[in-house]
Amino acid sequence: MPAARHTSTLQPNGAQAIELLTQEAFEASQEGDWDRVATCYESRGITLQTCVIDQALAHRVMTQDEQVRAAVLVAQAALSSLLADAAQVTHQLRRLRESVGHVSSGQETMHREA
Repeated sequence: MPAARHTSTLQPNGAQAIELLTQEAFEASQEGDWDRVATCYESRGITLQTCVIDQALAHRVMTQDEQVRAAVLVAQAALSSLLADAAQVTHQLRRLRESVGHVSSGQETMHREA
């Protein structure tokens, strides 16, 4: 998991931390790093419990949250599609195994008779 991308060595105040964590969550969502997204939101939630943010920051955070949400929906759709494809391939393989199993049993019977 990549380290946080904070450029300052100073500890950010609550509002700055919320903005940095939201930005990092957004970047992680663009990279498909969902564990990092979850970690950022968990840390942000803890910070939000002890901090008051202004309306401008709340708007920026909500805007990025919507972008993260959109990335989540795209990832979910992709996973659903992959799962459907996998189920279809599994079904086809099962049918193939069944048909090969019937052919090989018939061949064994013919061999015994010959």
